[in-house]
Amino acid sequence: MPKRIISVPRGYLEKLGVLRSLLLASALVITGMGPFVDGTADLHSWRIFPTVIAPTLMVILAFSIPLDMTMLRIFMSDSTNNERQRLGFVIRVEAIILVVMLAAWYPFVLKVFAL
Repeated sequence: MPKRIISVPRGYLEKLGVLRSLLLASALVITGMGPFVDGTADLHSWRIFPTVIAPTLMVILAFSIPLDMTMLRIFMSDSTNNERQRLGFVIRVEAIILVVMLAAWYPFVLKVFAL
């Protein structure tokens, strides 16, 4: 059996689902770039990703994750007890990742809005 590079228990991936796991993984990648963004835009080299694309994706994720949390809350109203527990777990995971992402990008937002 091949060794896994990242060891994530299968139960968590099954609880989150494939698409939501990819959404949260992309949020974690964007979170890791937050402290290194300086507020300038470089359009002619590899730095286009951390200076233009990453801030754009951060804003998209900052709206998409709460939307998913809202939809999960709506789905919870008409589900079984086991499904309600699973959706509650997913909401907690998304809330943690959202708060961490926003905290990592907070200095950048202050710099952009000159607050």
